[in-house]
Amino acid sequence: MLREHLIPHGFVTQLYSPPMNHEERALKEIYLALSERYRYQKFELLPGGQGALLKEGEARSCEIYRDRLAIREQPTQVSTGEYFDQVIPIAEEIQRKLNIPIWVVQQAVLRFLVPFEEPVIPLLQSRLFSVGDDAMGEFGRPVLGMCLRIEFPPLPEDPSQLQLRIEPYFRNPKRLYLELSARFLQPIQSMDELRSRLATADEFVKDKALSFLETTLSRDQS
Repeated sequence: MLREHLIPHGFVTQLYSPPMNHEERALKEIYLALSERYRYQKFELLPGGQGALLKEGEARSCEIYRDRLAIREQPTQVSTGEYFDQVIPIAEEIQRKLNIPIWVVQQAVLRFLVPFEEPVIPLLQSRLFSVGDDAMGEFGRPVLGMCLRIEFPPLPEDPSQLQLRIEPYFRNPKRLYLELSARFLQPIQSMDELRSRLATADEFVKDKALSFLETTLSRDQS
């Protein structure tokens, strides 16, 4: 089962709000409240009340802008559950300190690596794309990689937009890169709803995307 070997690679959550300027004092209070618990070592105020950046190196950041909050973890050493446990209280604290009335739209990006026992580019070529060597030879050049992008439109019962990317992970020829970008188009009414949406995106990857890969890449090619 691919799910048992799935490797978290990076996460981004963006919450959009009505534009507003932020007071320097409130931003500094947020840094004091979050820096020790979430290991943010660097604090940078943006000019003109535009917001602030909280960072730990280049991998982790909490970015506060006039119209959005972005919480990034790339690359990551944590599981999706551990990341969600960080996002919820961070968003809650920032919303309270800055008096943000509502999160209008939410976007989540979940990135994973899937290890295989063989190089993934020939696997994708022959089984996912069903393209023969003769056809690829028409380019007259070596092929470094092949990418599949699938777009899923909103549904009446599920007003979210999803985009799934599947491609080789070029740093390791035996790993596949998965990225799901999910955009939820209704305002967030509670932090429980935020967690539920993140969990929905996570399960889409682990249930539907991995099931698609297992079905496609293991089918009989004879």
